[in-house]
Amino acid sequence: MTENDVKSILGPGTDPTLLSDILRTGADASELARAKAWVEADEAQVDAHSPFPSGRIARLVELLEADQEEDDLL
Repeated sequence: MTENDVKSILGPGTDPTLLSDILRTGADASELARAKAWVEADEAQVDAHSPFPSGRIARLVELLEADQEEDDLL
């Protein structure tokens, strides 16, 4: 996955630290898209009894949620 892939999925204003952390996971664009979908609809996922993601997708979910929490504090 490239920097452009990350920005196309998360937006052009993606935090540089988050971008770097995502690239270090070794995930591909489809994994990032699935992680983003999980974070954006996590309550719906839980309500539907969807299992929590594992592996690289789980790591991406953690990164995205931590970034979201930081944004919420600002």
